[in-house]
Amino acid sequence: MNFGKFTVVSDRNVQALEETHEEMIFNLDHIVSVKPIKIPMAEKVIDGFWIRTTNGKKYRAIAAPDVIKDLLHK
Repeated sequence: MNFGKFTVVSDRNVQALEETHEEMIFNLDHIVSVKPIKIPMAEKVIDGFWIRTTNGKKYRAIAAPDVIKDLLHK
């Protein structure tokens, strides 16, 4: 297994503009796609990632492992 730590925007309060996020560990072998996106936060818009896993769940991440960032910036 290949794990990586992400900081994701909490699903509990998706519509809130407050900064609600938590750290999660994902098995990188189960990530189907990663797309760079802009995420609106309370006072600014930040660069983030749209992550989709093999079980169909989707997450908005504001931080990703360097392995993912390196793949997107090549």
